[in-house]
Amino acid sequence: MVIKIFLWGMLMGPLAILLELLLKWLLNPMDLASFFDTLRQNSRNIYLFIGIVFVAPIVEESLKYAVVRFRVLKHPEFDEPLDIMLYMIITALGFAAVENLLLIFQSPLPGFGQVISLAALRFISATFLHALASGLLGYWLARSLADPAKKFQYLARGFSLAIFFHAGYNYLTWIISDSQICLGAQGICFSSAVAAVMAFILLSLMALAVSFDFSILKKMHSVCRFCRPRPSFWA
Repeated sequence: MVIKIFLWGMLMGPLAILLELLLKWLLNPMDLASFFDTLRQNSRNIYLFIGIVFVAPIVEESLKYAVVRFRVLKHPEFDEPLDIMLYMIITALGFAAVENLLLIFQSPLPGFGQVISLAALRFISATFLHALASGLLGYWLARSLADPAKKFQYLARGFSLAIFFHAGYNYLTWIISDSQICLGAQGICFSSAVAAVMAFILLSLMALAVSFDFSILKKMHSVCRFCRPRPSFWA
């Protein structure tokens, strides 16, 4: 079951990239040749910014959720609230593994120094980001099963937190990828070093939240005790 969910997470990686490309193109419906040329040049335009900071978090968190929603919740091995968070994290790890490889090999092979920095940014921090964001969503998904009357409220809260932190991380890595970015009429500049520190703080806060949520789910009763009176949820 664990291996299957990891593989399903891996399958979501290419699908997410295709959906993000489609949505970015819809935001700026120029011809496809020019669009892919823009991507290859990594141009800093508003359409790529919207795609990275807003479109990508929504698409990726939704696809990771879909794996657990349709491949785990109806499975006979699923019986504990903690399982949801764990399977969400497993899905995220599979997703991150493929996404990292695809993003690294979509551009020409960099130098050794760039490989090290890129590996640190993508294979470590981005993997943590995906796992922690899915862990947060997994907690609220478990809460929605325990209290079906507030299902949509809890799911909305989980998606909002996961997407918010994911978008924040993407924005900070957007800054890190440049030497610096200046905002506003006053020309306030944020260096990549400051953005890196802020990204570390963001991941730390997410880790604390997931750890706290994990301890709460460990104390919850079996999900099946809650779902039996409402079998329509599983239909």
